[in-house]
Amino acid sequence: MMNFVTCQMRFPNADTGAHAHDVEHGGSTSSTATEESRPLHIAIDSNPEPDQAVQEVGNDGFQGAEDLIKTVQVQAIIAAPQTLAEANFMARLGNHNRIPILSFSGISPTSEQPYTMPYFVQTAANDLLQTKPIVSIVMYFSWPKVVLVCEDSAYGTSILPRLTNELEGKGSRISEVVLVPVGATDGHLVKVMDRLKHMETRVFIVHMRSSLAARIFVMANGARMMSKGYAWIATSSFGNEVGSLGSHDINSMEGVVTLRPTFIETDHVKRFFAKFQRKISSYDDHFHNDPSMLLLWAYDAAWAIATAAEKARLSSLASTSGTQHKLPITGGMLLVSVLKTTFDGLAGKFKLNNKGYQQWSMSYDILNVIGKGTRTVGTWTQEHPSLICSKNIIWPGVSTNVPKVSSTKDLRIAVPVNHGFQEFVNVSSNKFTGCCIYLFERVMKELKYEGKYEYVQDNDIGDITITATRMENVMFTVPFTEIGWTMMVVAKKDSWKSMWIFEKPFTKTLWLASFVLCCFTGFVVWVIEHRINPEFRGTPWEQFGTTFYFIFSTMVFSHKERLQSNMTRMVVIIWVFFMLILTSSYTANLSSMLTVQHLRPTVTDVEELIRCNYPVGYQEGSFVKDSLMDMGFLQPNLRSLSTMEQYNQALSNGSVKAIFDEIPYLKLVQSQFPNKYTMAGPIYKSGGFAFVFQEGSPLGRRVSQTLMKMLESTRNNTAVNFTSICLENPITSVNKKDSDDSPRLDLSDFSGLILISTTVSGLMLLIHLATFVYKEFPELRAAVPGESGWASLQWVRAFFRHFDSRDPNSHNFRVQQQDGIMMNERERENRVPEGDGDEEAAMATGGGGSTTSGRGNVANSQTRSRRTTRAPPQCGSAS
Repeated sequence: MMNFVTCQMRFPNADTGAHAHDVEHGGSTSSTATEESRPLHIAIDSNPEPDQAVQEVGNDGFQGAEDLIKTVQVQAIIAAPQTLAEANFMARLGNHNRIPILSFSGISPTSEQPYTMPYFVQTAANDLLQTKPIVSIVMYFSWPKVVLVCEDSAYGTSILPRLTNELEGKGSRISEVVLVPVGATDGHLVKVMDRLKHMETRVFIVHMRSSLAARIFVMANGARMMSKGYAWIATSSFGNEVGSLGSHDINSMEGVVTLRPTFIETDHVKRFFAKFQRKISSYDDHFHNDPSMLLLWAYDAAWAIATAAEKARLSSLASTSGTQHKLPITGGMLLVSVLKTTFDGLAGKFKLNNKGYQQWSMSYDILNVIGKGTRTVGTWTQEHPSLICSKNIIWPGVSTNVPKVSSTKDLRIAVPVNHGFQEFVNVSSNKFTGCCIYLFERVMKELKYEGKYEYVQDNDIGDITITATRMENVMFTVPFTEIGWTMMVVAKKDSWKSMWIFEKPFTKTLWLASFVLCCFTGFVVWVIEHRINPEFRGTPWEQFGTTFYFIFSTMVFSHKERLQSNMTRMVVIIWVFFMLILTSSYTANLSSMLTVQHLRPTVTDVEELIRCNYPVGYQEGSFVKDSLMDMGFLQPNLRSLSTMEQYNQALSNGSVKAIFDEIPYLKLVQSQFPNKYTMAGPIYKSGGFAFVFQEGSPLGRRVSQTLMKMLESTRNNTAVNFTSICLENPITSVNKKDSDDSPRLDLSDFSGLILISTTVSGLMLLIHLATFVYKEFPELRAAVPGESGWASLQWVRAFFRHFDSRDPNSHNFRVQQQDGIMMNERERENRVPEGDGDEEAAMATGGGGSTTSGRGNVANSQTRSRRTTRAPPQCGSAS
């Protein structure tokens, strides 16, 4: 809370030789002042360290300050706001009343624009400027991560954005932010220390007011966090006040590194502090205060307003020709005069910019708390923005070794003892093995954990299942096994499914598409070969049988029919290639399915087990027992089992109908006893196996993140590796899958070949029909009456009648016809007696009743000619 006292600054007449300013408290004036002098009233904050319970200055405070300004006619205020709310209040107060507010605190109001807060003048260094030297300290010691511990207020969190921006791109970051309430009790601070103690990062940046920071360090010392391996960096709000702390507090924070703006301890500064100590000692004999920047800034602020007031008075006198009794000094005049005031103050050069902020080049001293005080170990300047260490820093624990960011303390890791499933965790002769141990060590290797760890027998690591009750007390990593639990029952061979396994390699769609394509290809072959190939002629049933026998026999390449057309040969070549690929794929897929045992569970209904009061088993000590009882199973029907041999024995002799357990355990049993048991029924949700850490453990979060990265990696799938490690005999079917779930070939797998075969067959069919219509059009036209149109029934009948006839121009039929005629002539010759040649010739040439066609006469003439030239003359024949 801000408390104000007023003081008067009186200006003597121009002809007096009094000092430029004499200040008196309580209204009593200086002896050098005269009754004609005109006073300047200034309000000064008498309590720069505010009440910690007060966070905001409300309307009552604003009204009280208004009353003070109007009653006493205050023309300037010197204050040290300790919160952002107070700074905003003072800036608003100055703007409203048009009086300058000189702040010797590093806290700035929310808006730093000169036109929105023109009457707020900050004579101290802005607190946010210290982020650069803090980052330089972090970079100097190469800390990749830090933890920010700040006051839970607008002042405390205001440093976060600036500090984050400064760290960006420099290889470091703020890993966590811990907020501490301003009025935190000791119990709350103990919880904060416990949280910080379990963090992996051991470098802490503390940004809060000095009183709260001192309590933090005292608590840290009590929690043994002011020891080797820790680093504490306090901001300037603590560094400016560290000299005023008692010896008990100082002893609790040995090794803390802090900073404060640099000031030169000149003789003038020494005399000021000596005089200040004498003045204060007259009120408090136990008061002790080392040189503080807050005191120097306060003194320089008072000197600045006094100097500015005197300059404003002299300027007014000069402009009004000496009529001093009519000179009012307004707030605006004082503000302009203050902004123009420059002098060498106790804290350094006093010079303001047009925004009302100090514009000197800032530099900071790096202080190390050691013994009963501090010592300067380095400096940082804006001209050379890097840390320059002149001495070794003594870190907490009286160590000169630079603390590391990560905790490398040794770990004691508890391991459960499970005698039944030692493939997961096996403890024998203080030797810890198993896939859970292997996986944990692999994760720690990925983390590059530098500390050592030892295993002890307990219940905090290994095959621990995540449950809601357990999550209330500990922190689990992400699960590294399959999630859920179900039942395992005896399996028997499924003979019905085995009988129809031949149709499983293809889907129904592919079977149907193959049959349709087969029919279409056979139809194309018949259309092209029907008129030219006698093997595709005969009665309709003979043609149908021949065509489909031919096309189906191509599947096994056993067809014997000779093809006459090149177009047909093209269609069949593509079809045979398609069948080669199809049959090969079918054979391979069917062979794969025949190697899998087709098993089905003897029990599938959990409700049947409950209704019939069948005994069921569960793993000893598992949460599954409670879940089974919640489902309706009676206690007498539950059997506790602990080993895989007991699982096998109980299911084999029928002492239990089913065993309920988590999927990883059941898979392990299946691998040990293949083809005997199978999982059935619904899968009930559970958390899966995970590693367990203390609540809030940073190492637990890192292990969880590493596990998730390994699970997401397709190259290094942890779930698959985990199963292969734990299962010595891989399970052929890890779930309830059978041949129905095996990969079946679909239409899409052969869509390219089907498209090619269909296209070629359709193209050949169109070419053949077009050629037929073109060549046979005259005969088709002659066979149909002139009045009939193209679409008439006569045309259709004529087309099919003509198409069903043989093609006389076909090479095959011409050769066959010629060979048939020759054969008939030979048979006739063999039947004619010798010497009857002339009579035969006369009958052939005579016109009396011969009905032989011209084509027959020509053939007979050719036959006789060949016979005459081929056979020698016979005795007694006609000449």
